[in-house]
Amino acid sequence: MPAHALSERAARAALAAHFAPGQLAADLDDYTPAEVWDRRVRSDGSGRLAHYRPHEELAQAELTCPFVIPSDEEWPTALADLGPACPLGLWVRGRERLPQLTNSAVAVTGNRVPTKQAVTRAHDFATALAEADHTITATLAYGVDATAHRAAAETGRASLAVLPRGLDGAHPHAHAALLRSILGSGGAAVSLYRPGTEASGATLKASAALLAMLARAVILVEALDHVVAMHAAETAVGLHRPLLAAPATGDVRSSGNARLIDKQLAVNSPDPHLALALPHARVARAGDIADGDLLLAAVWEHGADYFSTPYIAHPEPFDPSCGCGVCCLVTTPGKVVVLSQGDPWESCDPWPADDLLLIVSAQRLTDRPLEE
Repeated sequence: MPAHALSERAARAALAAHFAPGQLAADLDDYTPAEVWDRRVRSDGSGRLAHYRPHEELAQAELTCPFVIPSDEEWPTALADLGPACPLGLWVRGRERLPQLTNSAVAVTGNRVPTKQAVTRAHDFATALAEADHTITATLAYGVDATAHRAAAETGRASLAVLPRGLDGAHPHAHAALLRSILGSGGAAVSLYRPGTEASGATLKASAALLAMLARAVILVEALDHVVAMHAAETAVGLHRPLLAAPATGDVRSSGNARLIDKQLAVNSPDPHLALALPHARVARAGDIADGDLLLAAVWEHGADYFSTPYIAHPEPFDPSCGCGVCCLVTTPGKVVVLSQGDPWESCDPWPADDLLLIVSAQRLTDRPLEE
């Protein structure tokens, strides 16, 4: 079939069935999806792509669920800033509900075999977030993720499920009833994979990344280092999505949380109230921060360095002779602002006015997440 005769939707579905977005990014900068497909078919020595029928395959798959692409109104706005990592499309059940759900999505994820404390935390975080009208977003996995979905349902709120397989089934299979419940109560399910695709190590990892991509913030309740849930957290770090890791408990099952917190890659809090603030986090210049803003992290080119203790800002004029022992050391040219004077630190906290911080505006803090 000539490239010009292939629809964008069919071309994107065909490309998604055979390639990851990163493998196509350079080509898609210069060619349409249909042209990229044609070029890939012509360069495929195996003949495998030549035997694939994009329109017929799409029509067959869409008997189960539609394939949504970036030009559709339902396309999640959270995916617009991903550049080359942006998915080619999403298979969706509950398509008409997807924009509303993803506009306020917060991912809650963690171990498949969690501690009792983690189950309680997952329930508490998800309940607080759902009651604040955030969409709980999670996989269907045993443990933390399934607990989060069920907590949202208990509040009467819809949730969003991200699956590592085609949407003609559930993963794990034992959670088919949970998936039906999510869809039947106003929720939705999304996948990178066409119906008929089974879960694998690769699809689990890619779907964990999608979980973070769709969310305004990610809550890691408890994770053993290097499990799939950690890939969602690490994706959040790379995308500058706000990330909260509940405190490590000393149990090996929270070793992933411990690493993220120790490296200042996540804000450390057991408190659901801070989780409520995270989706409203934004980056601001130190010189523009207002009294009462919550300061979460310093933002550098490589990512965010979260403070060991998030704190409320009380900006003051910079005085290098204040005697705190820190202000006198500042030699950075240009304007400097002091964002706190001894609280929570023992000395002043001066910042170059053009430095960037991750903050939650005071107007967004309906309840103070931290005591001053």
